[in-house]
Amino acid sequence: MKKKCMQQGMRSWTRFVTFVVSLTSFSSISLNGQTFTSIESFFSDTRANRVGDIVTIHIIEYSTGSNTATSRTQKNSDVGLNSDGSGSLGFFPIGGFGLKNNVDFQGQGESSRKGSLQGKMTAKITAIDDNGNYVIKGRREIVVNNEKQTMELDGTVRPQDISKENIIMSYDIADAKIIYTGNGQATRSQKPGWITRIFNWLF
Repeated sequence: MKKKCMQQGMRSWTRFVTFVVSLTSFSSISLNGQTFTSIESFFSDTRANRVGDIVTIHIIEYSTGSNTATSRTQKNSDVGLNSDGSGSLGFFPIGGFGLKNNVDFQGQGESSRKGSLQGKMTAKITAIDDNGNYVIKGRREIVVNNEKQTMELDGTVRPQDISKENIIMSYDIADAKIIYTGNGQATRSQKPGWITRIFNWLF
């Protein structure tokens, strides 16, 4: 009798475990606004791998440059004429005259520029090349107080450079083209005025 009860208990436990596994495998689970159709979804790879998939770009770019130029022009001229006060040169004073001209110009110019760009944006896989690399392209436009800022990015990435969180660093993008532009009052105020431009053009 006791053995029979144990067998029935084991069968009941087996049915319960089977029911729970089936329910977990096929039911929908909602977490943070995302719906998972199976428990495997918690561990699946979310990296972009098809045309049309979206990948997040973490942009960290720094650029520095400097240029120095030095020039020097030197010219000396010495013209002399001797006269004894007679003949066709009689109108010159006795002893003649001398003219010397010295020109010495030195110029030096130096310029330097530093820039940095940091931020995040998303891009879409537009094609997959013959080597399996992803061609990506993205655009982001923000307008705040009539100040429009636009960021455009395109390039080629390797699948292995995309993290499990579906993020890739900008310095891992081959043939990267990152364009950041602004249009508005704040941008115009940073440009030099006409007088400054003319002065820089002349000198």
